[in-house]
Amino acid sequence: TVSAQHNDVSATDIHGKVNLTLDHSSARVSEVSSDVSIEGRANDVSLENVKGSAHLDGEFMETVKLANIGQSVLFKSPRTEMQFPRLEGDLNLDSGDLQATDIIGPLRLSTRAKDVRLAGLSGDARLEDQNGSVEIRVKQLGSMQVEDRRGDVEVYLPPKAGFQVDARARGGDVETDFPEIKVENTDDQASASGTVGSGGPHLVVNDDHGTIEIRKASSEAETSEPAKPPKARKAPAASAPAITEN
Repeated sequence: TVSAQHNDVSATDIHGKVNLTLDHSSARVSEVSSDVSIEGRANDVSLENVKGSAHLDGEFMETVKLANIGQSVLFKSPRTEMQFPRLEGDLNLDSGDLQATDIIGPLRLSTRAKDVRLAGLSGDARLEDQNGSVEIRVKQLGSMQVEDRRGDVEVYLPPKAGFQVDARARGGDVETDFPEIKVENTDDQASASGTVGSGGPHLVVNDDHGTIEIRKASSEAETSEPAKPPKARKAPAASAPAITEN
């Protein structure tokens, strides 16, 4: 157990739990046999090769990097909350972006003013975002619900997946590669619905002032590739206060 103020903490090869309380401090933690807990006001945080769970609760002013977390991940900050059972790849989070590979669901993610890129997602997912775009490349499809405001949503699915779709874009369009999905685009609203293959998990996407794309991944391998660089995002209104934490 360590408390740090205006300092850096490094911990590696720990045979037990790690508990850190940070105040304007950074932490690098790796090779831990049990759980890791970090709270407070942190700068850079890096967790790698943790066999137990990772619990992060506080304000994260710079970057958060996670890799190979064997049990549940719970992250909570003023702008972002997420929880999922295991991370087999890596996750990078900063003030404007969240990118991750090989998350094992069920995933629960709520954030704002952030572009989200997930590759190799497996299992159920519920995601909420605003003032940011969302791109999800699915490895193993589960039930999925995506809610976004003022940003585009792209979902890439295995070509032979079976699923049901209910998508609605207000002030935007809906596009798809799957011929079984019926798309209706009007001046102020677009919708898509249908059953692909033998059906299965339910995909629900709602977007305000953005385009929804439901695409076939070019190959199974593509779903595990790192997410592409984020699209340019519109600047927030001048009256909005500056936000730097994650």
